[in-house]
Amino acid sequence: MYNVSDTIVAISSGTTPAIKKIVRMSGDKTFKILSSFFGREIERQKRITRLNTAVEGADAEFSIYSFIAPHSYTGEDTAELHLCACGELTENIFTKLLALGCRTALPGEFTYRAYVNGKIDLSGAEAVAMMIESSNQYQLSAAQKLFGGSIEKKVKKIKNEILELLSLIEAGLDFSSEDIEIISSSKAVQRAEEIRNKLNELLWGSITFEQITCAPSVVIAGAANAGKSSLVNALLGENRSIVSDQSGTTRDVLEHWLKLNKCDCVLFDCAGIIINPGDILQSLANTAAIKAVEDAAIIIFCADISKENYTEDVNVISQIKRMPDICIAAKSDLLDGKQTEDKKIKLKNIFGWNFLPVSSKTNEGIDNLKKIIEEKIIKQTSAASEAGEKTALTQRHSQAVQNAEKNIESAGFEIQNGNDEIAAVSLRAALADLSKLATEHIDEAILDTIFSRFCIGK
Repeated sequence: MYNVSDTIVAISSGTTPAIKKIVRMSGDKTFKILSSFFGREIERQKRITRLNTAVEGADAEFSIYSFIAPHSYTGEDTAELHLCACGELTENIFTKLLALGCRTALPGEFTYRAYVNGKIDLSGAEAVAMMIESSNQYQLSAAQKLFGGSIEKKVKKIKNEILELLSLIEAGLDFSSEDIEIISSSKAVQRAEEIRNKLNELLWGSITFEQITCAPSVVIAGAANAGKSSLVNALLGENRSIVSDQSGTTRDVLEHWLKLNKCDCVLFDCAGIIINPGDILQSLANTAAIKAVEDAAIIIFCADISKENYTEDVNVISQIKRMPDICIAAKSDLLDGKQTEDKKIKLKNIFGWNFLPVSSKTNEGIDNLKKIIEEKIIKQTSAASEAGEKTALTQRHSQAVQNAEKNIESAGFEIQNGNDEIAAVSLRAALADLSKLATEHIDEAILDTIFSRFCIGK
């Protein structure tokens, strides 16, 4: 695990080629090391210091932002060096700081120090990781709620109710030799059931981060030579899939990352589905394409608008066995306006769905298609999260709540059967389960798992 007694340093501006670089430091020796680096006293109490110095013969202009313990992010003396520099100069600065007594920060170590110093709880640390990884507004919203203590606020109320019931049960045990009833068995069982219902509501009334953090898959399917690969290239804005007039060019499911305005998705280009394939390779390609379609969040069915006979396309739809989310009439540049409108009506009559004319050659309809894909993804995501109103749980949260619910159910059963001492043990176990959501009773292996997912410098 991390050694929190060291002073750590990391380049925190990422790997982008941006000219603005950030070097972050944290630890007791931060300002002593900075003073040695600059050859002058860097005042701890001065929030911003601006100065110039030469590093390996190159002049650099620094803005030093100081954050004094215990009021920094990590709870330790922390400083950030902001400068305009190339990657090589930044690496030279980093190397020199290491030579003066810093250690390279491990992934997530800045946030880990914030956790061990009581600046954030464990769920807050997990939320930081989620915010870094967010690729759409719902992921970010869920992470921000977690960082704001959404789960802790709900769990705290439930823990207080468990504590109150436990105190009444234990008080009853203390006076068991006297004719005093602190709480009746029926009332205690009722309270235990109310607590169990609240835990159940928290568990099933929430969503998991896995439901909203996985990039949705968008599959383009259709008959061979329908224009699928050209459509993929047009959506990506670059030639990533092989395009040919020859049928069956694509033999595998090709995967691409598509960035939209508000979210990202994984775009899959499938082999054209051929009825009664003539060889084993095409048969395998069919199987892979149908499997990709079955697993997809969004299905785009692509048909060639310039065709006259759509028997092959109808057969493809019968193989898919699922209604497409979006229907595309590709190669619209091959027809004039009147022909396009006539074909749209024909396609609607054949398939029963409206088709969007697009041209990968002229980019007609491509921007509109991107908007529709994004709307479909957001609708699915917001349906899962009810526009971010639900609490988002990590897998660790879900397990802890499930364990607590089982212990509360056990406590209610024992109370009903007159075993108050055993019930008290179960109530204490439920409290221990819920305490795992914050900072108490955390196994070191769990901490390793959580913080290892961070990038360096966070």
